Amino acid sequence: MIPKITECMLPLLQFMSDKEIHSLKECVEIMSKEFCLSNEEQIQLLPSGKTTVIHHRTGWAKWNLEQIGMLKTVSRGNYRITEDGLKFLQTTPPTKKRPFKEYGY
Repeated sequence: MIPKITECMLPLLQFMSDKEIHSLKECVEIMSKEFCLSNEEQIQLLPSGKTTVIHHRTGWAKWNLEQIGMLKTVSRGNYRITEDGLKFLQTTPPTKKRPFKEYGY
């Protein structure tokens, strides 16, 4: 099952915790693996037919994390975790039901 935007946020932040620069394409590939998406789910398009559902949701998860200061854009299409993102991961149990609730997500 393709995850919701909010379900992508924590695994995406965890993936970015290596402090390296990652492209959105890489992030989409990792989310597909993280959620064990089938080939059919990976290529499922939005109703517009222009992008895949997992690409769209990963992109919004990335945008949400940027808005709360946990990721930053390094260059067009390339992102890195921030110190706030690293601190969040250190202080938030990975099993917490809604880890971003205090941020409105």
